[in-house]
Amino acid sequence: MKDRRWGWVIVIVAALLAGCGGGPGKGGASTTTASTSAPVSASTTRPAAADAGTWSLIPDGPNPVGPPVAWTGTDVLVAQAGCCADLGSVNLTAYNPATTAWQALPPTPLTPREFTAGAWTGTEMVLAGGLASPDGDAEHAVAVTDGAAWEAATNTWHPIAAMPTTLPGGDPTAVWTGREVLVWSSVPSTPNSDGREVVLAYNPTTDTWRTLPPSGLTPRADAITVWTGKELVIWGGINSDFTAAYADGARLDPVTDTWRRLPPAPVPARGMATAVWSGHEILLWGGDTAAGTEVGKGAAYDPATNSWTALPAAPLYPPGLNSPTVAADQREGGTALWTGKAVVLVGGLDYRQQAPRPDGIEWTPGD
Repeated sequence: MKDRRWGWVIVIVAALLAGCGGGPGKGGASTTTASTSAPVSASTTRPAAADAGTWSLIPDGPNPVGPPVAWTGTDVLVAQAGCCADLGSVNLTAYNPATTAWQALPPTPLTPREFTAGAWTGTEMVLAGGLASPDGDAEHAVAVTDGAAWEAATNTWHPIAAMPTTLPGGDPTAVWTGREVLVWSSVPSTPNSDGREVVLAYNPTTDTWRTLPPSGLTPRADAITVWTGKELVIWGGINSDFTAAYADGARLDPVTDTWRRLPPAPVPARGMATAVWSGHEILLWGGDTAAGTEVGKGAAYDPATNSWTALPAAPLYPPGLNSPTVAADQREGGTALWTGKAVVLVGGLDYRQQAPRPDGIEWTPGD
């Protein structure tokens, strides 16, 4: 088992955003390959090797940040968040876990915005859509279809083709399939509007978009979305007034453009959970039930053995004025990334601090 240290980490959130500006700079990146896939199904929980390992915190970055977020193989790329009347922007900052250093990238050519789809392709960070306003005021924001990409080799931006439709809103999922950027976005119905789901794919080689069929699931907010290397897995979520959480899901094969429903999962319905694919299992933490209760107690699902494993309890939040005295994985709306050796789980909200947290935890599986 590896010894790891504790510290602080910058927030990366998928819910209420807060932030301030960052300066221009340069960050490195490298290619990464997609992991292999496996069928997703459910079974009973049992102990396994996944419960061995350690957590650690990493140092604060310069500013609170928000999605989109991506792992390049060497760096975590994050956007600049806003709060309240401030939309924030998709100006990017790069965090290197090996050096625990942060660097700002050149300013984006895109107008200030939030709820933007973004994914790392192995050579560039593709960003598109969202709610945007030239003056950065959230009250003036409208749904947009334009986009741009940051190329790591030249540390420069270039425009990309516009999406064929706007995204419904919320925080869209964007993943790199090895050929396309796959985008999934869903919002639940409200008393004044129908729910809406959009599935798109962008080919950076041809600079073209295509529209894929919807999942057939009830439109929802805050579902977990995990790319397994072959399929996009969607599970859970919550309705518009937070009175009902979902426990169903589906998986999409973008090669055949077909969806398949998931069997019932052995965990309670929830939205705003955090999940990541490690290369052979889906790791799930936190979230919020329909009753508004934040959930911790992570679990690992291994498709190869069709089994779930409870992860050990996370450490308590570090002491502080706005820190609750509960386990640090008991948060909603955090973001998790698999670095190849560990999960970096950052940001989100807790029941005491109703604003993005500037900290996180790191999960390193045992040898």
